[in-house]
Amino acid sequence: MKPQIRTTAALVGAAGTFVAAAVLLDRNSAGASSKAATTTSAKTTSDPPKPTCGVTGDAKATAKLGLATMKAGLSAASITRNGGGEVHASFEITTETVKNAQRPPLNVALVIDRSGSMSGRIEHAQAAALGIVNRLDAQDRVSLIQYDDGAETLVPSIAVDAAGKERLRKAINAIALGGGTNLHRGLELGRDEVQRELKQAQVSRVILLSDGQANVGVVDPQAIASTARTAANTGVRFSTVGIGDDYNEDLMEAIAEAGRGQYHYVKVASDLEKVIAGELSGIQSTVATNVELHLKAPCAGVQIAEVLGYESRRDGDTVIVPMADLFGGDSRKLLVSLKVPDKDVGKIGTIWGELVFRDASGGELKRTAVSLGVNRTDDSKVAIDSVDQDVMAQVLQLDAARTMREAAKSYEAGDQAGAVRQIQEGRRNIQSKAGMYKMAPTASASSLKELDDMSSGASAYSPGSTEAKGMLKASKQKARTMSKK
Repeated sequence: MKPQIRTTAALVGAAGTFVAAAVLLDRNSAGASSKAATTTSAKTTSDPPKPTCGVTGDAKATAKLGLATMKAGLSAASITRNGGGEVHASFEITTETVKNAQRPPLNVALVIDRSGSMSGRIEHAQAAALGIVNRLDAQDRVSLIQYDDGAETLVPSIAVDAAGKERLRKAINAIALGGGTNLHRGLELGRDEVQRELKQAQVSRVILLSDGQANVGVVDPQAIASTARTAANTGVRFSTVGIGDDYNEDLMEAIAEAGRGQYHYVKVASDLEKVIAGELSGIQSTVATNVELHLKAPCAGVQIAEVLGYESRRDGDTVIVPMADLFGGDSRKLLVSLKVPDKDVGKIGTIWGELVFRDASGGELKRTAVSLGVNRTDDSKVAIDSVDQDVMAQVLQLDAARTMREAAKSYEAGDQAGAVRQIQEGRRNIQSKAGMYKMAPTASASSLKELDDMSSGASAYSPGSTEAKGMLKASKQKARTMSKK
């Protein structure tokens, strides 16, 4: 049985008695005041729990602070000794929907591609921009940037009062088609306008619309994404909207990921206004900004191997995961792959996670933390029976998303048959895992459906065709969503 459990642990993360305590700290940015908050299955104190090895507790932990709730769990309560020590930890962050609440003021830059390829689409981009302006008021600020071979700030950041709205409307309506696509310069000008008016207790966002490839100025995707990442660390977020089938979806997604914003794929230009309206609605209901998850390994030998689906960075012994701002009624899921020493039996702390954010309405700094641990046993049946079905379903979903991304690379390289084989192999692996852990069919149904949909498209369309481009963009966007929901 041990070889089987080793495979199980490595692929699925069979680990973990949720250890310990969930404790909350609510304090302002000066750190002057704090208060304990109620948690489930955990003791509360006036300070967040520290990463402490050997802490034991319930199998699951939930921490709630204001409108935000963090649930954490491991892929199983126990792993077999000498079985590989692979463990997955899940963190789910949700927020409550706020009704009749005063929204934070917005600081928005609209960056519009007016390159020649926008012919037949520029009118929809203009209508979407006008829709944003019409939905805002005097507490908000908007700037307008257009770009083609170069970039130009048509309207510097101004208040959206009556006079501001009129100025913005005229400038939007006057946008005309130009030449190439200097996306990076447009991005920089939008960033500069938002940063110029950057304040706490406001939501700051650059919204980028493009239908083409960056082919003028800085065109390296990593350099462009780095610009967004650096600005995001100062409080400026980036959302990107790709229109049609000819833009670089990898670049647009990379900007949104590095810029802690949203990425949207709009296949039909006439849907653009609806998509932008949804983006704005989310921004207006923002309840938490500067969101980060801080992760630490509490015991010697425990390793945080990988954060799945999110960018992360290391700061000493802490892994920091920057996240997009949280809207009312929002939900984010994050999966972490861990390596746990498994030579001994007994419980060991596996991971400590602290959610840090600022309240969007007042700017106060808030924190909530949980600690988790796993039991190591010689009883393989105990390990199998302890699997957490919900966390395992998330593992399968991440497996499917990763398969879709890898298959997309093969397909783009012209290996149509190879891409289909990768998808089918990924499908078989998910079915095998689901069977091994006696999971209900519904636990893997959505993941298998997404793989089947991509497989059908990859089989039917020749790489490089118009249909193939649309299928790839839709599949990549779905994979990104599956990695975070």
